[in-house]
Amino acid sequence: MLNLGIYKDISARLSRDITNSYSTSFSAATKLLEPDVREAIVAIYGFVRVADEVVDTWRPAQMESYINDLGSDLKRAVRSGFSTNPIVQSFALAIIKYNIPLELVEAFLKSMKMDITKKTYNQAQYQQYIYGSAEVVGLMCLMVFVGGNKRLYSSLLSSAKALGSAFQKINFLRDVGSDNLQLGRLYFPGIQGQLDDEAKNLIVEDINQDLVVAKTAIKKLPKSSRYGVELAYLYFAAINQKMSRRSIEEIRNNRISLAKPTKLKIYCLVALKQLVAS
Repeated sequence: MLNLGIYKDISARLSRDITNSYSTSFSAATKLLEPDVREAIVAIYGFVRVADEVVDTWRPAQMESYINDLGSDLKRAVRSGFSTNPIVQSFALAIIKYNIPLELVEAFLKSMKMDITKKTYNQAQYQQYIYGSAEVVGLMCLMVFVGGNKRLYSSLLSSAKALGSAFQKINFLRDVGSDNLQLGRLYFPGIQGQLDDEAKNLIVEDINQDLVVAKTAIKKLPKSSRYGVELAYLYFAAINQKMSRRSIEEIRNNRISLAKPTKLKIYCLVALKQLVAS
């Protein structure tokens, strides 16, 4: 094997390790993707996770410069096919292979930079942030799922955005305690002070509306990606349903997740459906 091939494999493995370590739910969903699709999706996840860590966890003094450096390194890697950063390398190869527009990445990085200074959001800012932090990630993944089929991409575009939006809003609500207490952030607009149960219920319903839009498209995806997306959808829909039954105080104090038996049951149902369809 050529040395560059070794480096490509190491880069892909590192993206996969990041996915497995950070999100058991998303990691489980990727296992139902075909291998080539899975490699590209974990490459996307690895990149966005690293950028998110800069602004959410590490938070160095020069956060914006680190985000800018990630963007510059990525553009250079897309031009040349190589980066000294394995996570950027893996993502750049996915961009090249699936013709993912760089403007989607730029919108994502713009939202990451909003996290550096923004603490509260009005409706327009909230929509802008959701688009850049989540909807464009859904569109990047859709580019991989459709494998260059422009007509299919266009027909599923609004659903992919809705699914990304739903996932992000669910995580906003799940993390409302840590975001507010540790980072001083409150993403949801139009709320004075802390969330109450009435506001929580409105957010849950808004998420449900996104999930309805997203669900219609899952069966239209190629089989190479359909079941992985369905699993992720069902996991997050179940989390949202669980939050609908919890008070905001419970959500604030205990991050809502699914019990292992529940996750296993959902996984087995979708995996069986995939097996029957194959």
